[in-house]
Amino acid sequence: MATTANRTLLLELLPGPEEPGRPPVPVLGRFSYRSDRPYEVAVVFSCRGETVASWLFARELLLSGARGRVGEGDVSVWPVHRRGRPARVHIQLSTDEGRCVLAVRAADLADWTAATKRLVRPGTEHRHLDLDGEVARLLAATRP
Repeated sequence: MATTANRTLLLELLPGPEEPGRPPVPVLGRFSYRSDRPYEVAVVFSCRGETVASWLFARELLLSGARGRVGEGDVSVWPVHRRGRPARVHIQLSTDEGRCVLAVRAADLADWTAATKRLVRPGTEHRHLDLDGEVARLLAATRP
């Protein structure tokens, strides 16, 4: 049976370089992690009560990105330090249409990722994934 870790975190959509002077926009991110999908994190972003985007990406990006810059392609994560300690974590999301950078308090993200680590210890994800079942599901989806 799958166990989950869910938390809604307050993020800020940061202004892009073409928007100097624009204040950050508050965005809620509903972070979800399931033990039966141990490699991924789902995040649903909402602003002013409306869902604006949903993303799936590797949990490892959030775990490693709290310590240093990680990620290629669609998702990059890196810490921003204040007085030598991580104060915020930036998450950059990219599509063909553009990119955005969201900032979240490092302590809030660390609390949530700690909950995911209690469900599935990093390095043991393969023990929680039914690979045969996933392959069977994929093959069934490709049959005419």
